[in-house]
Amino acid sequence: MRWRLGPAVATLLALTTLAAGCTSDPRDETPGDEESADGAALTLAPSCPAPPSRKVRPTIEQVNAIGAAVDLPAWQAGDIGASGRLSDGRIVWLLGDTVRPTMQPPLVANSMLVTSGKCVSQLLDAESGPVVPDVSSTTVRWPMSVVVGRQQGRDMIIVFCSRIDRGTSGSFGFTFLGTSVAVFSVEDGGAPQLERVVDVTPDSRDQGQVNWGSAATAHGRWLYVFGTRLTGRQYEFGRELYVARVPAADPGHRKGWRFWGGQAWQSEVARAKPVLPSEGGVSQTLSVDRVGGGFVAVSKLGGDIANFVYKWTAPEAWGPWSPVKEVKAPGGLDSDSYEYAPLAHPEVSLASGRLLVSISRNTSDFQRLLDDPEVGRPTFVELPR
Repeated sequence: MRWRLGPAVATLLALTTLAAGCTSDPRDETPGDEESADGAALTLAPSCPAPPSRKVRPTIEQVNAIGAAVDLPAWQAGDIGASGRLSDGRIVWLLGDTVRPTMQPPLVANSMLVTSGKCVSQLLDAESGPVVPDVSSTTVRWPMSVVVGRQQGRDMIIVFCSRIDRGTSGSFGFTFLGTSVAVFSVEDGGAPQLERVVDVTPDSRDQGQVNWGSAATAHGRWLYVFGTRLTGRQYEFGRELYVARVPAADPGHRKGWRFWGGQAWQSEVARAKPVLPSEGGVSQTLSVDRVGGGFVAVSKLGGDIANFVYKWTAPEAWGPWSPVKEVKAPGGLDSDSYEYAPLAHPEVSLASGRLLVSISRNTSDFQRLLDDPEVGRPTFVELPR
């Protein structure tokens, strides 16, 4: 989604007020840890022509054919694929764990693809590493959601990332530690450049913390930031959904942050109430977009290991949300193949007029993934808008 930024985009440090369990005043001026880019330019390879001047509406078959045809040395597969449209018509895709079997290491924590019509290029640094740097050898940043805004004649790509400990604790050996924001700038027709990375919530191993940034979207005056939370109750795999909003023109204005408290927007993160319960709740990462006259959320009802993609609709960002069962996407706990993290891409207009949705895929057999990376590529489906 896109919005026009005020002069304070660089101060997304405001998200430090979203610390899990935080009871301090959200207007606290204490910033989070920040990493600035080292000055090394990022490049796109291969070079793609400008998008067609005439708007092309692909079929779902054509979208899947483009995805299947991607063959880049540093990108053979990746999951998640949160997306946003740039002002020049190109689309950026932020992906999580990225497979490149002929390179070392054969797996990096994230990557960015930029599509222009049928042409797909990859954003690379000199070492062909992750575009959002790892925290350490054991802690990485996985993209969750993307918003694109415009500031001083260039686009700004805001990427909400989960900081993940790749240890042996937590679900599937991964532990969510907190949320980071990566900020990229991009000139029309140019390669995105990493400006800074901000760790916006402190490290915590509390599995009951809210995972802020699991979805984000802009509408009118507001930037909406969603968070998901596991309750920890036995046999309950769906997550609660929370929402905060901040003036889109000035996301760094700490006093402007408001959290849905059940009846109204209020300023205390500790008083935030879920807009969806955990029973029949959502996955860790989802998409929420403004589509038509309302909001549309796409996820799995019942969490990542559930077997069906659902679409929720609501007139407001806080709800009330109404779910509709859409397509099958087996969680795969009884096999070595997983389908998870469905995300909508409303910026891609399909010939059918329907809503484009990607579904991430993976396997429990890492060697199989290296031998046949296509098993780890997202597949695309279309849903009613």
